Amino acid sequence: MSLTTLPEQRGAVRPSFSGTPGRLRLTAIGAVLAVLVSAVLGAVALKMRSDALGRADSSASHLLLLQGVQTNLVVADADATNAFLKGGLEPQEQRLGYIKAMKAVSNDLVIAAQHSSADAKALGEANAVLNRYSGFVGSARANNRQGFSVGASYLTSANALLSDPDDKDDVSTGHRAIDLIEARVAADTQAVDDAYADAGFARWLLLLAAVVGIGGLLYAQVTLSRQSHRYLNLPIVASTVVLVVTLGGAAVLMAAAQSKANDVRSESLRPALALSASRVAAFTAKSTESLTLIKQGSATPDDIPWNTEYNKALSLVDGDSKTQLEAYKAQHDKINQLDVDGSWRSAVNLATSESDTSANALFLKYDDSTEKALRKAKDDTAKGLSSTGDLLLPVAVLLLLVGLFCAAAAWRGVSFRLNEYR
Repeated sequence: MSLTTLPEQRGAVRPSFSGTPGRLRLTAIGAVLAVLVSAVLGAVALKMRSDALGRADSSASHLLLLQGVQTNLVVADADATNAFLKGGLEPQEQRLGYIKAMKAVSNDLVIAAQHSSADAKALGEANAVLNRYSGFVGSARANNRQGFSVGASYLTSANALLSDPDDKDDVSTGHRAIDLIEARVAADTQAVDDAYADAGFARWLLLLAAVVGIGGLLYAQVTLSRQSHRYLNLPIVASTVVLVVTLGGAAVLMAAAQSKANDVRSESLRPALALSASRVAAFTAKSTESLTLIKQGSATPDDIPWNTEYNKALSLVDGDSKTQLEAYKAQHDKINQLDVDGSWRSAVNLATSESDTSANALFLKYDDSTEKALRKAKDDTAKGLSSTGDLLLPVAVLLLLVGLFCAAAAWRGVSFRLNEYR
């Protein structure tokens, strides 16, 4: 094509967009583009909310899985440390509880590590630390059964591999397992928050879609009315009504999905996270109780390490679970006071007793009640988040089809007026 033909081409096109027919053609093109852009923006908004809620579901599920790993770790440690106090052959129930908890930790770590490359790296390192932990516990058991005092050192070393709040800056022992897991828990928590924020942003995109589409059609209607002195153009009116109804339906659906997701977050996810955190702190306190007795002569009147974890656990529960934890505290205070007063053997007997009013029995009631509540909260979270955005993608496809229909109707509406000039 030679450059000399360009002015001729411009001259051939210019008449098509001049005068009243030209303005009508521009109006038709503007209306069609407005409707198509509106449909695309609306579909993107619906998909954005669907994807965001999907990410929230995935991150929340992974978060709860990791908190389950944390809980099982401290459950295992609490069983190991309390069983160690009895000396010799530990109670079979506690030994089986330790094995069950560690098996669950191992299985769940494999699943959790598949979530992302960052999880694979951190949880792989945590698994390596736990292998060392199991080795120390095994050595502690073997020495304890033979009555060798070195078993206590092995158990103390094992516990320090989980989390040592007094020695977090000492890198000579490497990272602690629970600290590595907590870092991924924090990442999942942020991911859930980000997903909910993205889901909230989608409503503004849908509002923009409505402004563009409906505004474009109304402008076309006003322009035609001025040109033809006819107040209504039925095809454009019909396309406007259909687009308004579809976008309105999409807005209602998005709002319902977000409302349901918000309800799941406040009524199921947050309680589940609180219960998990409470259990982690409570079992850590139980381990601390046993470890203090294992380290004979280390008990103090203020009992700061134990009280720190206990207060954290108590602040995150209410109702029967709180009452049960308070009842356990009353028994623990007796144990600690006996140890402080020098009655170490009596303190150990009270700490390992299985009577109905013992510290172990009262703590078991808290364990059972929080485990049941946590299981329900987890199930409600999984069911709730997995179904919040089920209809969003089908409606996004419908909106695109409606956009094509409305664009065709708008073009036809303007064509009726153009035919009057032929």
